[in-house]
Amino acid sequence: MISSMRTDQARDQILRSIRENLAASPPDHAATHARPPLAPVSSDGSPTDLVERFTAQLEAGGAQWTLVRGEAEAARALRRVLSDVGAKRVAGSDAPLVTRLLPERLVDLSRDDLFSCDAGVTTAQWGIAETGTLVLESARERSRLASLVPPIHVAILSTRHICPSLGDALARVDPASHAITLITGPSRTSDIELTLVVGVHGPQTVHVLLLEEE
Repeated sequence: MISSMRTDQARDQILRSIRENLAASPPDHAATHARPPLAPVSSDGSPTDLVERFTAQLEAGGAQWTLVRGEAEAARALRRVLSDVGAKRVAGSDAPLVTRLLPERLVDLSRDDLFSCDAGVTTAQWGIAETGTLVLESARERSRLASLVPPIHVAILSTRHICPSLGDALARVDPASHAITLITGPSRTSDIELTLVVGVHGPQTVHVLLLEEE
């Protein structure tokens, strides 16, 4: 009981300190004005330049992308991407789209087995245009470790599922999802002597296939 009280007191002290510092800090007008305006809205209510904004942010975050039209072209592009990086052992999720595009993928692998794979292929349920972030939901797809463990991650995302912001994407997430994975470019860290290193805690390469549905 005493330990619990001390934990609550420490938490309250931390939160109080955060509030006090936020109140004392001047508003960041520069950041507010530098933020790009929302995309113009077309007649059907969807932003007209979401794909352009999303791909620009993908590149800024170090990810690669390919725009494909229809599943046949997506399957060819996926095989080409995997061939270009020399991926022979490929893990895949249970998403129906991944099953159709890459039926010979490896499934139901243990975490240790995934470390021996060259690439992982999944879908992404949503994309966030303002940051180039992929959103993966646990309720829509199993084997999401395929997006985190192999050194190369290929994600397939419908262009219809690109949202303007994080808030828009979270509003569309299936409430049954017990976990949500947000991926913005390859894994990177500066923990060691403030030197940027890519691929320490996850994939070194992220390639997004943007699927325009026919």
